[in-house]
Amino acid sequence: MNIYIVEDDIFHLEDIKISLEELGYSCVGNSDDPFEAQEQIGELKPDAVILDIHLNGKESGIALGNKIKTLYEIPVFFATSDNDKNIMSKAADINPVAYLTKPINKDDLQAALILANKKEVTSEKNTTDESEDIFVKSGNKLVKVNLDTILFAHTDSKNYCSIVTTDNKKLSVRYSILKLGKKLEGLEFVQTHRSYLINWNKIDSLHEYDQTIEIQGHHIPIGRTFKELIYKRLKVI
Repeated sequence: MNIYIVEDDIFHLEDIKISLEELGYSCVGNSDDPFEAQEQIGELKPDAVILDIHLNGKESGIALGNKIKTLYEIPVFFATSDNDKNIMSKAADINPVAYLTKPINKDDLQAALILANKKEVTSEKNTTDESEDIFVKSGNKLVKVNLDTILFAHTDSKNYCSIVTTDNKKLSVRYSILKLGKKLEGLEFVQTHRSYLINWNKIDSLHEYDQTIEIQGHHIPIGRTFKELIYKRLKVI
């Protein structure tokens, strides 16, 4: 496995590097700067990231961990000497593979990396075996919908949203956009606005002037909160 380390303490950094080497893993890069780390992780595509929660005295490691999982779907390990329950709760919200306490014990590190590797293999197997169809409750019946035919979904009201398909069918479901996004988590569906969720594979173009995404003639707004993540995911040449 190739590991990237985000750590601002040189002594802890060297300890982790030595442990990785002794365990037969490779450190492909490291940084103590969140912005540099994010850029390098995007380029290097490591198998996992060991991430210090407190970078330069701030909790910026948690925000970086969330971006890494969202943009690159790379497993994250949090490392810290802080046992504050509020900090641990914030870190747990992004579902890291492990929470390692400094100084990191080599056996704990090995166990965490083995767990990450097994999760990755299991995830790939589930993705391969997973059905491409879902069933949407419409009135008194369940309608089979192929995931690839979904263009986008949008909010109708607080607890309902509509799924729009390639043949312009509109299916109303009792889910908020947030809950629908979680239901389709891990698939190619991305939230672009507080009221919209799109099938990333169906994007035709992005209009920078009015900040909309065009999908088969439909113009989907890009919210300010989601703009950075959308642009990071685009491969612009």
